[in-house]
Amino acid sequence: MKVLVRGLRPGVDAATLRKALKPYAEVRAVEFVREGDPNRPWAWVDIAAGALAVWKLVHRLDGRYIAGCHLRWYVPAYRGRTAAPAAA
Repeated sequence: MKVLVRGLRPGVDAATLRKALKPYAEVRAVEFVREGDPNRPWAWVDIAAGALAVWKLVHRLDGRYIAGCHLRWYVPAYRGRTAAPAAA
């Protein structure tokens, strides 16, 4: 499940963030977004866990200093459906 991570400093790269998060979760991928303000990059972090586990992790890590950064974590509101809705 992908989550948005803000509060990164410019020198942090994917390997550094992945290493810093290793004690907390298995990270599948990190995609940095540096467009806009290069001094305030953010990243999509794909965590190998279900929705409930990711919500708990986000709650636990939000606002903590990790990799020398005061990180803010966000779970996107939209999640794709795996099945069609029931007929009314």
